[in-house]
Amino acid sequence: MIAAVRFWRKLPTLAFPSSYSVKKILVALLLLPLWLFFIAPVLAENPPEKPAVKAPVMIDGQVLFRVSNSGEFLAAERAKNINDLLEKKLRSRHPLEVKIYQNEELITLRINNRHLVTVTPADTIPGMELTEQAEIWQETLEMAIAKAEYERTPAYLTLVAKKVVGSTIAAIAIQFVLFWMSRRYRRRQLQLSETKTGSWQLLALLLLRIGVGIGVTCYVASLYPWSRRWLYQTFQLLNDTFSAEMFTFGEGSVSLNRLLLIVILTIGLWVLVDLFIKLLRSSILPLAGIDKTLEGSISHFTRYLLFSFGSLIILVVSGVDFRALAILVSVLGVGIGFGLQNIAKDFISGFIMMFDRPIKVGELVQVGEFQGLVQRIRPRVTEVSTIERVIVMIPNSRFIEGEVQNWNRSGLTRVKIYMGVAYGSDMDLVHNVLLAAAQVPHPDILRHPPPKVKFRSFGDNSLNFRVVVFIRDPLKEPKVRTHVYNQVEAYLRKYNIEIPFPQRTLQVNIPQIEDIMLTWQQINALSKTDLDRSEIREASIKSKAQNAPIPEPPIVKPEYDWEAIASAMRGENGVEIKDRRSGLKAFSKCFVGSEAVNWLMVQEKATRIEAVLIGKLMVAEGLIHHVLDEHGFEDGPFFYRFYVDEDRPQKPKTLKVKPQEIDRDMGMEKPEDRDSNNGDGSGGVFDD
Repeated sequence: MIAAVRFWRKLPTLAFPSSYSVKKILVALLLLPLWLFFIAPVLAENPPEKPAVKAPVMIDGQVLFRVSNSGEFLAAERAKNINDLLEKKLRSRHPLEVKIYQNEELITLRINNRHLVTVTPADTIPGMELTEQAEIWQETLEMAIAKAEYERTPAYLTLVAKKVVGSTIAAIAIQFVLFWMSRRYRRRQLQLSETKTGSWQLLALLLLRIGVGIGVTCYVASLYPWSRRWLYQTFQLLNDTFSAEMFTFGEGSVSLNRLLLIVILTIGLWVLVDLFIKLLRSSILPLAGIDKTLEGSISHFTRYLLFSFGSLIILVVSGVDFRALAILVSVLGVGIGFGLQNIAKDFISGFIMMFDRPIKVGELVQVGEFQGLVQRIRPRVTEVSTIERVIVMIPNSRFIEGEVQNWNRSGLTRVKIYMGVAYGSDMDLVHNVLLAAAQVPHPDILRHPPPKVKFRSFGDNSLNFRVVVFIRDPLKEPKVRTHVYNQVEAYLRKYNIEIPFPQRTLQVNIPQIEDIMLTWQQINALSKTDLDRSEIREASIKSKAQNAPIPEPPIVKPEYDWEAIASAMRGENGVEIKDRRSGLKAFSKCFVGSEAVNWLMVQEKATRIEAVLIGKLMVAEGLIHHVLDEHGFEDGPFFYRFYVDEDRPQKPKTLKVKPQEIDRDMGMEKPEDRDSNNGDGSGGVFDD
């Protein structure tokens, strides 16, 4: 027993860890009884006080029955007199006997020949006789008196002591298990994250431990008659406090019970909506084929919609007067509308973005001075991660009202490299060298559209050129730019093409310059031998440079190698060529146009537009044709066949223009490029 007492003394320190958040919970729990027992009853007073319709008659905190008003006596007065008499008789330790007496039309119950209560028509259920009600009360009183007398015997007190010890040991065991679970979960949480120190699981365990302590205390208090009376008075005070009318709202009244019901239903609604949103994102939306970039917006707006409708249903169930609520909302709406109009504008913009979808998650955008990847689209703001890995919250209205640059929508990004060579360099050689450097294979550089080299202008110290390569992912631009720079430098060094640097001619007019130079030579004792050696060394270097073998001209790959493309398409890893049927007709050794486009995009590193262009050029070159010769090449479910796979002779070429002269939307020179020749390669997505 002593060990149990010591454990209960240490239980507060075990149940509540010494952290700041838990201390706040403890303070709130300590202030809760003060609110319930002292402040809330005062707030709940509602003059004038309404008399109770019925009052309870009890023995040792157990309600036996209820009495009503009778004449000038209120129900509370009658119940108090009956309870005082019963308690006085129980203290006398004399045998108690309850009898029914009938005097004319009055039926009374007497205990040891003393008047206890008069049965009135208001005390009975409609349709029940007074005598029948009196017999029910008599039987109830006799059973309660017998139980009360037994609870005051030594045998019962011994049994209660055993129950108290057993319940205390059980509570200690449960508390120990819950404490061990809390410690274990906290350690596991610290292993996963050193910064996160709280969770719903820990809070649930803490509340469970508090509930176990309160439950055991109430159970022990219900075993003894005197403590049972205190327990009943406590519950009665809480019931009166929570049921009392605090204030009126419209035609309805508001009590703590109603407020507590609204809070509990709101928490339950929040949990149910959260579970439904998780189910929606994990099962329903993927089955419906919704784009993942749209799932976040749909889930957010669905959450707001369900929570709004659920809140209205909760208010209806709680009995809130909507007429008064409408007046309150209208008054608040006018005041909030002026202060929160920007927030409302952002929410409406987020709703528009969900359907219009000007941006998607994972796209590279630029809004004003901010540029980065779209991480998350929320109803009010959009999260954008910059190149410095900083998350910027941008209001949704800026995406609707302002200009937004989206680098991913076109599916093609140009990487431009500006550089200059020395005057006197062979222009054709420089063009071929730069083009060969740009054509060095790289996994992120597309072959179609092909790399381009253009002469831009005559600079102050150099002939300025621009090299352009095309990529799909704009985030790969820094890596691709570095690759192209390295290849350009290596090819220029290989072909001895000089990259000039700014040169300035400085004229210095110093009197007696010859005397100064003579003095400097004497001080440094520059011997003639050293001068001869330096001259010999310079002559040797010049001779080696003159006698060095001249490298072969760079090999510039053609834009389209039709023989290689056709061979790859008909090869083992090419497009699927087989016998196909369309309706009642059968076609041998043919392939589908859309499949050929997908193959060209992967194998030839082309965009979809360029892949369709390659197909049209193959038709013009006389390599493939439509099985019925009804139309040219198209990106669709149409059948095409190689001329070499059929018996008839190959169709002559019908190409009237060169492939290099075909206009490409993505490869056209833009007007702003003419003004961006600053020689530093700026103007990209992420300029390091």
